[in-house]
Amino acid sequence: MPAISKSAAPVGGGWPRTHIGTVVAAAGIGILLVAAITVITLGEGQIRYTADSTNTIPIWHPWFAAAVGIGLLLITPTTGFDRSCTPPGGCAADGFVLLALALAFTIALTLLGPSEPAYTALKSGLLLLGPLLLFAARRRFARVTRTGVTEASPPPTANGAPWWPLLPVLGWIVTYLALSLTHAEAGYEADMLTVVAAALLVFLLNAVLEEFFYRRWLQTRWEAILGGVWPAIIVSSLTWASWHIAVQGTGDWIVDLANVFANQGITGLFLGLLWRRHRVMWPLLLVHGLMNANPLTLF
Repeated sequence: MPAISKSAAPVGGGWPRTHIGTVVAAAGIGILLVAAITVITLGEGQIRYTADSTNTIPIWHPWFAAAVGIGLLLITPTTGFDRSCTPPGGCAADGFVLLALALAFTIALTLLGPSEPAYTALKSGLLLLGPLLLFAARRRFARVTRTGVTEASPPPTANGAPWWPLLPVLGWIVTYLALSLTHAEAGYEADMLTVVAAALLVFLLNAVLEEFFYRRWLQTRWEAILGGVWPAIIVSSLTWASWHIAVQGTGDWIVDLANVFANQGITGLFLGLLWRRHRVMWPLLLVHGLMNANPLTLF
């Protein structure tokens, strides 16, 4: 009897993971395309891109920047460590819990509003404290079930030069900044110390926390659950995009959902592939930090 490959193993006795992953990927692509069509028809091709103002940009701006980044990722070597999620059973349980926390964050923030202290409390509690408690419980459970012996993973080995992620990141940055020159940004009236302190806080709360949660933790586990790269990237991208409706929404649910999926959802594809191919955090933090604190605005 032929052996069943790990990627084709059924989930819970149902379809093989490859089939489920194909459905998820196709559904995700469909959602992104419908979002784009909705923005073009109902939103005149303009999307909101920040919670700080009602300014809009053409939909093709984030799509073009993401296409440049993804294109460069696909033609450059993969350098990432093998940070696969193990064991498979634990990955599945953790993945569903993390997805539930992500959806709870989106729903709670949308219902309660993004004003402080609700925003910081919900984000810290659901995206940081929740996962840390989950991982602590998982490690304790592993020690108990293995009578104090935990299998050590082989040391990760890198492939190629560690600077390869710079090429797609710089490609995205140059494109992003060049397109930013074509629209007006709302500046800030504050002294430099205040601006730097605020930028650091925003970087930690948004870029660092979000990239660890949505890419390093959520996406990695869904790669194991779905047995594929792009289905997991779709899951992480759409869930990451969904919470932005609370800070960029206008009250029109159809347009608002289309707006975040056509904006952050597309950028999430680039960030997700960047994590999958290189498995280091600094490129993600550089891209995300630049989006949150555009130097053309700060200075």
